[in-house]
Amino acid sequence: MTRPRNAGEAARRAEPRGIGSAGARDPLAREVKLLGALLGQVIAELEGTALFELVEQLRRAAIRGRRAGPEETIEEALRGLEGRSPTELLAVARAFTAYFLLINVAEEKHRVRTLRTRERSPGRAPLADGIGAAVVRLRRGGMSRGEVRALTSRMRLMPVLTAHPTEARRRSVLVAQRRVYRLLDRFDDPRLTRSEDRDLRRRLREEICLLWQTSPVRAQRPTPLDEVRAAMVFFDETLFVVVPRLYRALQDSMGGGDTNAVAAGYLRWGSWIGGDRDGHPGVVADVTRRTMRIHADHVLRGYSNVVRRLQQTIAVSDEQAGVPEDYRRHVARMSRAFPRLRADLDRRFGGQSYRQALGIIGERLNRTRNRLVGGSGARRVGYESPAELLDELRRMQESLRAHGADRVASGEVQDLVWQVETFGFHLAALEVRQHAGVHAAALERLRSGEAADGPLDASGVTLAEVLATLRAQHEIGEQFGREASHHYVISFTRELADVVGLLELARAAVPEASPSDWLDVVPLLETRDELEGADDFLHALFADPGYRSHLGKRGMRQEVMLGYSDSNKESGYLSAAWNLHRAQEGLVSAAREHRVELTLFHGRGGTIGRGGGPANRAVLAQAAGSVAQMLKLTEQGEVIAERYPSPQIAQRHLEQMTNALLLSSRPDQDESTSAQLDRWRPMMAELVALAESAYRRLVWEDPDFEQYFIRATPIAEISRMEFGSRPARRAASAPSLGALRAIPWTFAWAQSRTNLPAWYGVGAALSGYVERNGAAGRGELETAYRDWAFFSSTIDNVELGLAIADPVVSARYAALAGEDEPMRRISQTLRLERTRTEEEVLRLTGSAHLLDRSPRLQRSVELRTPYVDVLSELQVRGLSRIRGSSLAADDRAVTERLLQLTVSGIAAGLQHTG
Repeated sequence: MTRPRNAGEAARRAEPRGIGSAGARDPLAREVKLLGALLGQVIAELEGTALFELVEQLRRAAIRGRRAGPEETIEEALRGLEGRSPTELLAVARAFTAYFLLINVAEEKHRVRTLRTRERSPGRAPLADGIGAAVVRLRRGGMSRGEVRALTSRMRLMPVLTAHPTEARRRSVLVAQRRVYRLLDRFDDPRLTRSEDRDLRRRLREEICLLWQTSPVRAQRPTPLDEVRAAMVFFDETLFVVVPRLYRALQDSMGGGDTNAVAAGYLRWGSWIGGDRDGHPGVVADVTRRTMRIHADHVLRGYSNVVRRLQQTIAVSDEQAGVPEDYRRHVARMSRAFPRLRADLDRRFGGQSYRQALGIIGERLNRTRNRLVGGSGARRVGYESPAELLDELRRMQESLRAHGADRVASGEVQDLVWQVETFGFHLAALEVRQHAGVHAAALERLRSGEAADGPLDASGVTLAEVLATLRAQHEIGEQFGREASHHYVISFTRELADVVGLLELARAAVPEASPSDWLDVVPLLETRDELEGADDFLHALFADPGYRSHLGKRGMRQEVMLGYSDSNKESGYLSAAWNLHRAQEGLVSAAREHRVELTLFHGRGGTIGRGGGPANRAVLAQAAGSVAQMLKLTEQGEVIAERYPSPQIAQRHLEQMTNALLLSSRPDQDESTSAQLDRWRPMMAELVALAESAYRRLVWEDPDFEQYFIRATPIAEISRMEFGSRPARRAASAPSLGALRAIPWTFAWAQSRTNLPAWYGVGAALSGYVERNGAAGRGELETAYRDWAFFSSTIDNVELGLAIADPVVSARYAALAGEDEPMRRISQTLRLERTRTEEEVLRLTGSAHLLDRSPRLQRSVELRTPYVDVLSELQVRGLSRIRGSSLAADDRAVTERLLQLTVSGIAAGLQHTG
């Protein structure tokens, strides 16, 4: 391609003038403009002015089309796409996708900038949903500082990372975005010089050039271990760093001025990545073992890096500081196991016991890593457990305090103590999940004495593999510590036999150890019937003598997981939300009756249709007694990248969850929540009946709906794309709506800008309730919205779901379904229910427009929408082309890549997938 010398001159002129962003009136707008201009320059330089001018023409047309309103359709506004070759359309999709990847970084950075500005504000009050605000509320409610500290010592927060079958970002792209973020961050330095500003722009162009030439989508489906390694980016760069910051925020909020008053380490991490094999035959026992070795490698390297840094920092002279003699003797005894290292330490750090001790700790960590990761090395020279390492660090802290170095003991040494408490040698507890049906088939095969290597179902899972998985989980606990892997989740649990059957399999897999020594069974309740019968199920489970004996040896603690995705797909948003709330109530009551300590594990997704929404409000809206000082929930797919992209944003998110955990655990919380539930129970029963009836009538009872879904969304194409390692459907032999996983179901509706799982049926329920109950019914709804956290959170989530959807673009996808009567009927049904739901929600919230009460979010949606429109139009045209007349092989390949790229771009533009 010929590249004229003046290529990109317009883009260069578009660059904002001046130095840095520190003095800008609107620094986010400045940085968005800068990134857009630099991207334009890269496109012009690498692809030529023709593409740059086409992209600019489409950008302006999309903005103009939105401003014109209904007088001009999106299709008409983007008529510049007419007659373009598949290759040209692919290049346009690349440009708009790259734009969103860059703008998302700018917005993320601005979130951090906003947090820093708030922190610097003189006399500022604690953020309303931060840790400090929660402590203030608890103290004002009558709790003493000691009582608050005792509460924090008992609480536990456990986010669990999961893989995502529709996660649209590659690890390479995430790493490239991190580099762009670090460069952008330097623009806020008020000391920036003109030459430094010029150099930063040069380096940004370089990164954007690399990003442009890096495919944002995968050429082939990732393996489970690829997904494990991708998750390590967040552990290495964010989670490992944020842990001590979070604990210091808690410690500071409780005040008292005592440097020795250490906040309790209440945070733990879990992961399903490499352990979840439900419908995923690629996750086998060896993958699970290798996953834990990857975990250990990363966390032990993290500790080693900290220890090396401390060895350089704590250059304390024994004589000058008066290091206690018993600590000096202790270090000398430790060094005897390492004669060569001892000689080196004596030579380099003679008379500096702390530096010698840290050298020995570093060596023992290296040997521990060699043993756990590489399978070599003796236990006696490494650490047998994290507790042994913690003992060594705490002994060092005691010695430091003995000669007045309290601040050193409470500084970075304490940070490392918190990290070891949190991550152990396993980084995150690796949980196993498998379908109850697989276990039932495995048990039948085990009892019959048939060959263990025959497939149990269409996925090819064998009895041998089921037993190997249980054995691998036991071995991981033996090698890495019991916290490393002891939870086994059974999806689609329906009865007592599903739970006790797993214990039978565990006894067969590990005959030398009782399951009560190492295994915690976690039933997952996710369908409407399972949720409605949750309390009866738990009563039966706890009444079983064999299981109660097992539970007694596990400390009378039971965990139950609640699935948000499948229940929504089955019954609709409002019904699922209420059934989950009632299930929590019943489970808490059953556990109390049987004197069992219950933990509820919330399987929430990122989107509204899968239990998403603001985490703080979601926790505060839970049923009475359901949190009880323990909060465990999944962090899925793109939510991980959104909530943990940097230590600052991760801390904000974790503080919001800690705030909700503290407030939900206060002594008077259960009583007030129960009273609210009793008052509004009849209203909710009527609303849910109306909503579920409307939802099921469309989704499950209309014989034409499945065909509409296939035609009016890109579900068929998504199912063939190489996003996650897991198949989109549980059963390869059953390509039906029922077999489709809830995540791609939600993803497909998000891509078509319909977002049906987040709102369908809610308008029918609200309007139907008013029709039945008149003005009094309207008043009840308004009062419930004002006074009841569960109801207001639910309605606000519906509002957010509606705002992310777009009826204008959704109509373009509806046209793909065709003009036959059933398709037009369903399209009209969706359109009318969307309008009715929006009208009812706005009446309840008292707003004129969606998101009026969240102006920043509203503005972000408005600014992004025209750019997403271009990608949506490209996707519609690509779907129409690939589903239409036969294409030449080359055109088909390009069009398939176009579709994959638009899926990735729309996900980046909307900032969510499934």
